[in-house]
Amino acid sequence: MAQIPLGTQFIGLASTYQTVERRSALINNESQPYTMQDIIDTVGGGLEGTQYVFVAADGTDVENAAELQAAYVTAQGMSPSATNRITVIAAPGNYNFSTDFVMNTQYIDLVSLDGNRSIVFNGSATLSITANDVFVKGVDVLTKNFKIASSLNLLKVENCKGGNQSFGGQGSTTVSGTFTNCIGGSSSFGGDFGIASGVFTNCTGAQFSFGGNAGIASGVFTNCTGGLGAFGGDPLGNTGGLANGTFNNCTGGDDSFGGTAEASGIFTDCTGGDTSFGSYGTASGTFTSCTGGYASFGAFSLASGTFTSCSGGEASFGGDGGEASGTFTSCLGGDISFGSYGIASGTFTNCIGGSGSFGGFGLGLDGKLYYCRLTSGSFETVTSPGITRLCIDGNNVENNQG
Repeated sequence: MAQIPLGTQFIGLASTYQTVERRSALINNESQPYTMQDIIDTVGGGLEGTQYVFVAADGTDVENAAELQAAYVTAQGMSPSATNRITVIAAPGNYNFSTDFVMNTQYIDLVSLDGNRSIVFNGSATLSITANDVFVKGVDVLTKNFKIASSLNLLKVENCKGGNQSFGGQGSTTVSGTFTNCIGGSSSFGGDFGIASGVFTNCTGAQFSFGGNAGIASGVFTNCTGGLGAFGGDPLGNTGGLANGTFNNCTGGDDSFGGTAEASGIFTDCTGGDTSFGSYGTASGTFTSCTGGYASFGAFSLASGTFTSCSGGEASFGGDGGEASGTFTSCLGGDISFGSYGIASGTFTNCIGGSGSFGGFGLGLDGKLYYCRLTSGSFETVTSPGITRLCIDGNNVENNQG
């Protein structure tokens, strides 16, 4: 096909109109007819600016994939740098790749035209990001793995979706980028022995996500949701599991937030299921307005952190053979909580526990209780240096000891 010179002017005529015979010889000598195909061939099927390449996606899904790949190659030839970022803008559509579309060049971004998850990888292959300083927005690889390499601290991913093990799931991957409004399946976001050290906002994962299943959740998590063993949880009894990051308004399933291992981070307005927040391990962090289920907050082991306005189920807060040595303010536990069958050595203010709580049935009560209440039964006899002040037992009897 012909290539159209820059500056050429056009007059549109129907395809059936004869443009040569009916014009003067002078005009015929000075003009050249072109078709829409010539225009497409000239602009490469899309638009290209000094810092962007546009993918029209107006063909079949296989043709769209080829066009996207060609656009990326074009972008690589536009001297991308920190001061010359190149953006590949892709129109909504299906993109059928038979091999992974690899983003391996820094400073080349990929964004959907409408900002939605409208770049849909509907073929057998997926997106794989290996370059560090990259921004990706609006890609949906359906149930496939949205692949990213380890330790891409400058990577930014927004409004993208993948299946199981997406965004650095499974293995020793360190997920250190920034992720916003992203959705992954099981073992996503550094799950399964990985490290989630990045910044995660409004993201959703399934079981073992966000450094779950004996991984590490050391990043900043805001409004995120995970399933069983998420957020540094350890539901399978593996050695490891650590939640030492910052968690704001996050929700996990059973064995989440350090699960059966260690919760040493900062937790605010978070909700976990049974045996969450360092159950069977250590709850040494700062917990504010958090809710756990059965045996949460260092149950069976050690609750040594700072707990404010938190609620747990039966055997919580170092209950059922553990130790409650931290600072507890306005907290609520079920039966055998707060060091029951163990020891209550911390400071408790305005806390409520069920039967056997506050060191009951165990090694003793040598902590300090102020304005606390039992919903059933009586307080354990204190041992030095323990005290109780203005506490009410399950019989509505005031208790003051030490």
